[in-house]
Amino acid sequence: MRICFLADAGSWNTKIWANYFADVLEHDVHVVSDRCFGGFSRSVTMHQIGDLKDLMRPPSKLGYVLNVPTVRRILADIRPDILVGYRVPSNGYMGSRTGFHPLVVVAQGQHVVAPGDSIVRRMFVRKAIRGADLVHVWADHMADDVAEMGAPREKVFVCPKGIDLDRFATAPLDGREYTVIATRAFHRRYNVDVILRAVAEARARVTDVTAIIAGRGETAEALGRIADDFDIAGHVLFPGFVLNEELPGLLTKSQIYVSAVPTDGVSSSLLEAVACGCFPIVADNRANRQWIEDGRNGLLVADLTPRSYADAIVRAWEDYPLRERAAELNRLMVEDRADIAKNMRKIESRYRALVEGGV
Repeated sequence: MRICFLADAGSWNTKIWANYFADVLEHDVHVVSDRCFGGFSRSVTMHQIGDLKDLMRPPSKLGYVLNVPTVRRILADIRPDILVGYRVPSNGYMGSRTGFHPLVVVAQGQHVVAPGDSIVRRMFVRKAIRGADLVHVWADHMADDVAEMGAPREKVFVCPKGIDLDRFATAPLDGREYTVIATRAFHRRYNVDVILRAVAEARARVTDVTAIIAGRGETAEALGRIADDFDIAGHVLFPGFVLNEELPGLLTKSQIYVSAVPTDGVSSSLLEAVACGCFPIVADNRANRQWIEDGRNGLLVADLTPRSYADAIVRAWEDYPLRERAAELNRLMVEDRADIAKNMRKIESRYRALVEGGV
């Protein structure tokens, strides 16, 4: 198939997805984006929307409207078999405005729309869903969200892309230091500061606790100040943004994976961590409950405060049998439900059926 992704080229998910379709499944893959970043396979053909000076700027709702004629012209040149608009209210909306079919719009986060979202955003979402031939979501709870926004159930396809289980492989827990690792971006709503304060509090009770806080974003400087203020800078590693290829090396050195993101879709960071044997301590939300059962293969934290996360970190440290059992259960879970080799074949099959006129 000739597959065109209308997607954010700065997203790591876009890179993994497009590269897999091109290099492993051997499709003719094109990426159309209003931003320009590296990391794509040479087998992927890139198409830029707008002038080079604009490609590093965040997109806007007005941009999604104004760029439609340009996208139409690019699609006329590519002549793809299928168009995939990655993220509903942005590229999904823009894809629906082009009139191209078959069109797949893909929902990533837990909320396609949230209660506080504007009328304009809701309009964009509804337009994208109405124009789609298939709405692809990562998990069942996201299927409920798109159904509420008007997607017929027969047009909703549930399947996460999965992770590379050959690279994200387990390693013995014995010999690892008691290290807490966080690998989500440094965005304010991701609450990385809560994790750092929790590490400081946990160290007051378990002095062996260290941390790896990997990522980049607008709160980076503030996180450095917190580490200094709590006198834990010598026990926290800030490696910055870590390439996906290098991430398994950090995960297999760590005992605990921690995330305080309040809402999510299907977190690749969580799946990568548990595939490597890290014990997960994550927010108690619809997304994480699909993967983690509290007290069985991880810990769910309802109160996203440093004290609650510190309590969970200490509890996990004190219960090695729980961590050992969770590592075994979680590996079986990701092999069954999150293997990219299996899941991408399912996605390929559903997309091909759409191209061939199936359902």
